[in-house]
Amino acid sequence: MRFITFGEIMMRLSTEAADTFKTAGHFNINIGGSEMNVAMSLAASGVDVSMITSLPDNGFGRRTVSMLKSNDIETEHINLQGQRMGTYFLEKGFNVRGSSVIYDRKYSSLEQSTRADYAFDKAFEGYDWFHFSGITPALNTEMQAVLMDALEAAKARGMKISADLNFRGNLWSFEEARKTMTKFVKYCDVIFGYEPLELIEDGKEIKDGLERNPDADTLKPILERIHKEYGVSHIAFTQRTVVHSNRNVIKGMISTGGAIHETDAYEVEILDRIGTGDAFTAGVIHGLMDAEMSYADTLQNALGNMLYKHTISGDFLTEDIATMGSVLDATREVKR
Repeated sequence: MRFITFGEIMMRLSTEAADTFKTAGHFNINIGGSEMNVAMSLAASGVDVSMITSLPDNGFGRRTVSMLKSNDIETEHINLQGQRMGTYFLEKGFNVRGSSVIYDRKYSSLEQSTRADYAFDKAFEGYDWFHFSGITPALNTEMQAVLMDALEAAKARGMKISADLNFRGNLWSFEEARKTMTKFVKYCDVIFGYEPLELIEDGKEIKDGLERNPDADTLKPILERIHKEYGVSHIAFTQRTVVHSNRNVIKGMISTGGAIHETDAYEVEILDRIGTGDAFTAGVIHGLMDAEMSYADTLQNALGNMLYKHTISGDFLTEDIATMGSVLDATREVKR
């Protein structure tokens, strides 16, 4: 299957682990973004991948396009326009000190772009799978309209549609995100996460009050409601237990409507947590593209891809997803 995605590519400026925003004397530069991170992982695994976005027509924008091309991502539908590249600053956490992010993405090329800048029906010719994240509609109402154009074009072509429901509290409120993401998820076949998303019963949100990592028995009736009300075929997500900033325990899960499949839990030491969820997303998409791959193998590769990404600096991973299940063989398992 051929994969195409739409979203903002950003410049990341990050501190060293020993520094804070107050003490840092320099920042390391990386390029990333949720949708691009997924695209990079899939392209490295042999999938035919294309990216739709807007970047400034300057050295940073051209550097990014060159990087995508060198990683086998089609760039035909990237607009070079506007004045600046979206940026975020990352203070890398260590032990008891958590990581934190400051966004500087207002007036970026993508944030300032409009519906007139994109021809999704043409861009989607020959592609089978469209992916987006909840970060894009959080930028502004015009981006919400742009995304709706993309979804309607993808749906009209009968494409598979997936969404990472990524919530960014620095961009919008949880309540606004729930109301907005609800209308987009109705177009989706596969979603990653089950929040932010409305699921109302007797005037109340039934997911409110859920503990951080509910077990499968608790989740099953809620996920079944999402499958039924939104028509999604798969709901994939991870559960992360934070020991401290550099050590987490993680497991992967996927609901198919009739059953919930899950991995064992694994402990991982963290060099760089950014992009790890995107690595899991790419792993699940890669498995679902293969009609012969079992859910168990899909989850093993996806979680292996995610754990491996924790050991790589930067936003994305470029290893073959098909080999990532072996990572779990070398990872100490946590029995629950």
